Amino acid sequence: MAVNQVERACRAWPILAKRAASRSTITYGELGEVLGVHHRAIRYVLSVIQDYCIEVRLPPLTILIVNASGLPGTGFIAFDLDDFEEGLEKVYDFDWSGVENPFVFSKYGDSYQSIVTSLIHDPDSASGIYTRIKSRGIKQIIFRDALLKAYSRRCAFTEIALPEALEACHIVPWSQASPGERLDVRNGILLNSFHHKLIDCGYITLTSGYRIVYYDSDEKKRVYSNIDRALTSRLHGKSMHLPHRLIHRPAEEYITRHHQIMGWKAENLEI
Repeated sequence: MAVNQVERACRAWPILAKRAASRSTITYGELGEVLGVHHRAIRYVLSVIQDYCIEVRLPPLTILIVNASGLPGTGFIAFDLDDFEEGLEKVYDFDWSGVENPFVFSKYGDSYQSIVTSLIHDPDSASGIYTRIKSRGIKQIIFRDALLKAYSRRCAFTEIALPEALEACHIVPWSQASPGERLDVRNGILLNSFHHKLIDCGYITLTSGYRIVYYDSDEKKRVYSNIDRALTSRLHGKSMHLPHRLIHRPAEEYITRHHQIMGWKAENLEI
């Protein structure tokens, strides 16, 4: 049975919040003893918390866990350790009592892996999952994990396969999507950050046949360098890289709504 690191993170969260309030650190061994985890395995728990803090731009809470040198271990990437004292102060000064434990959903047996599996096997389960998870940051992490799996960890436009460069792009924006649509993989595209931004700005959209449409395909609206063209106008009319399974591909209803929201006209979608 796989270890549920999210459940461990749920138990670690209030311990770290309490340490922050008392302006004190804790060692890997001390935290491991409280959680009933070997100190070498604590890094997996901290990775879950660190990723969450980075995602929602909270102070680097995991800076509080230190080794014999008095500093966090090599897995800590949330703050520049050359400015360790500054990072500590940011955590100490933050009101953690105002932040609900984002991992409480794990008390009912859910893990990232089990939730992603549900979203992948049954996209219609998104509404129920959205209700169980209270933190928007956790929802965004899970949505990205589901798209990474659906798209075989490759950008839908460029096929870049560097996970660090890949983001979860909503077709119907989060602000205009229903709760279930926000976690529906059919309302998502795995993209690099550049093309994600262009989708969000309405400069790029898709046809119902999954071809890429760029708003200035004839390059009349601005001056283009060679790299500009390669990343924009030359993509116009090309087919995007699609998930292998049909149930994971962008739904036509979401594409149509993106056209409406961004003001795309029918004549501009003919390729």
